[in-house]
This record gives sequence, structure tokens and C-alpha cells, in this order.
Amino acid sequence: MNAVPRLLIYARLACAPLVLFAAFSGWPGSSLIGIAAAALISDYFDGVIARRLHIDTAALRHFDSQADTVFYFAAGIALFVRFPEAWHDFRYGIATLVFVEVDRMIFEWRKFGRPAAYHMWSAKLWGVAMLAGFIEVALGGGGPFMLAAIVLGITTNIEGLFASVVLKEPHHDVPTAWHAFRISRANQ
Repeated sequence: MNAVPRLLIYARLACAPLVLFAAFSGWPGSSLIGIAAAALISDYFDGVIARRLHIDTAALRHFDSQADTVFYFAAGIALFVRFPEAWHDFRYGIATLVFVEVDRMIFEWRKFGRPAAYHMWSAKLWGVAMLAGFIEVALGGGGPFMLAAIVLGITTNIEGLFASVVLKEPHHDVPTAWHAFRISRANQ
């Protein structure tokens, strides 16, 4: 039973090449939606099960975050391949999101030697918004859900960057920037 969370993370990782294959092969948008939904479901349940089994270690949470990054990067490429007009319509927002996320990762690599795995509440909301935006684009257009996903992604990364600035060492499962600030103050 203890292997289930790790298996769910591996399943999400397997969704990355699958969504790319589907996009490059011209599969319909509904297939891409199914793959993205499976990835989001695995993302939800790996954490729930790990917490219930009391095996939600820093290493497992970090692996989970890496799997998220790999899958969502692949999903972004899949959308670009199948629906380039959506990328064109949101190019400035997407560029800003990529810039903020890459800057955050570089900062965390320099400070901690690896990306942080905070699993903030805003990141969970961003995951749902990304699925909604993905569905919206895969069904033939990009609009408010895609925009919400971009805005939440930028906001989440700024919140994560703030946490990385105030924390002296990486922590996992830091719900908000306020919690990061409190952890930092408690460690002084």
C-alpha cells in the first residue's frame, strides 16, 4: 500500500509522453482532456494517500513537484502543437508566466540546491485552473479559464518566490506565503 503514492506519481509522469504523442499524432481534443484529467486526478490522490499513510516525506513531495513540472510542461507543448492560436492569443501572459517560473526555479537552485516543493494552496488552485484552461483550449478556444490559469500561475510563482526568499531552508507543505513567513520568524 505504501507504494501507491509513488505509483500515482509515475503514472502522471507517463502521461507526459502520452499527451505529447497524442498532440503530435493529431488525436482529438477530448483525448488530450482525458490525459490531462488523469494526470490531475493522480496528482490529487498521491498526496491524499501519502498523508493518510503518513509517508508524505520531503523526498516524496519533491518527486511529486518534479512530476507536476514535467507533465504540465509537456501539456503546454501539446497545446502549442495542437492549438497554436491559443498560444498566440495569450503569448504575453504565457511569456510572463514562464519568466516568473524560471526565475523562481533559478533562485531556488541557487539558494537551496534544488527547486522547492511547497504545495501551496494557490498551487492546488492553479492546477485546477490549468485543467480548466486546458479543457477550454482543447474544445476549440481560449478565454477566461485560460486567462485565469495564467494569472493564477503568475500569482502562485510570486508567492512561492516570496516563500523561498524568507525561508532559510526548503520546507515541504507550506500552505501560504504567510505560513512561510511564520516559519521564518519561528526559526530566528
